Amino acid sequence: MKRAFSGVQPSGNIHIGNYLGAFRQFVQLQDVYEGIYCVVDLHAITVPQDPGELREQIREVAAFYLAAGIDPSRSTVFVQSDVPAHTELAWILNCFATFGELSRMTQFKDKSRKGGQESVSAGLFNYPVLMAADILLYQADVVPVGEDQKQHVELTRDLAERINRRFGPLFRLPEPLIPPLGARIMALDNPQAKMSKSAESPSSYISFTDSPDVIRRKIARAVTDSGREVIYDPEAKPAIANLLTIFSGFSGRPVHELEREYRETGYARFKADLAEAVIAGMEPIQRRLAEMEAEPGYLEQVLRQGAERAAAIAESTVRQVKEAVGLGLGRA
Repeated sequence: MKRAFSGVQPSGNIHIGNYLGAFRQFVQLQDVYEGIYCVVDLHAITVPQDPGELREQIREVAAFYLAAGIDPSRSTVFVQSDVPAHTELAWILNCFATFGELSRMTQFKDKSRKGGQESVSAGLFNYPVLMAADILLYQADVVPVGEDQKQHVELTRDLAERINRRFGPLFRLPEPLIPPLGARIMALDNPQAKMSKSAESPSSYISFTDSPDVIRRKIARAVTDSGREVIYDPEAKPAIANLLTIFSGFSGRPVHELEREYRETGYARFKADLAEAVIAGMEPIQRRLAEMEAEPGYLEQVLRQGAERAAAIAESTVRQVKEAVGLGLGRA
């Protein structure tokens, strides 16, 4: 089987945008690819973190992989920092990346524009190189990502090609795998902004810790567009298009089918039915999360075994790269 790799940062409560844009796709890919998925905790510390909160968030993301449907007997799930090869390869790749291409990365430009380059950590600047190491370590064929991460996969390919030209075929060239629908879920209170758990208002997102009543209230209060028609038109009706995308993601029904059913019903019935579809789709995941809380040691065992499997692949890649570039004499 070809191999898929992706990682999710531990950064607070997981919301439906994370699920529809990432985790759901990971689960579907298990039938086609060998999946390698990790909690990218090293990426998280590019900005200040509370150590206790960070550990809890690492655990939450790892548990969510399993609750969402990742089968640890078919896919590898682990925590990034448990496999030292990530940082080892990242340093080597840093020596082939240029200041110019890293300074053009969108996330660096956005965050340095807000706070000034003097306040941005070197880790944040080098973040895309660590992401490249994450991918190249496992010789991934595809990388399921959102549209906003496509630039980082392109940098990964550039670095791989640069090193392959100089030292021979060390790395596979990965392709970004972006889902056609649901890759970018927007905020409930602002269809121009991506759904984010760091938003000022909790009404802008639906978290997997939300109760059914909270979900119903949030969807009832979600902004809509002028008129009454429920149609998918991201330009003219961005709010309704976003809600249709969410409805399709949780119900499994195509958007055009939902349009036919709700086009003339008005927004109230559409929102009520959407809320029930979201609640029904979230319930088995929430139930499995609760079950894992009642199984002491299960998650840790899965992560330990996953890290062992990941390390075997990663260390083999690093060994070949070090030999190719002329590093190391003391180890066989």
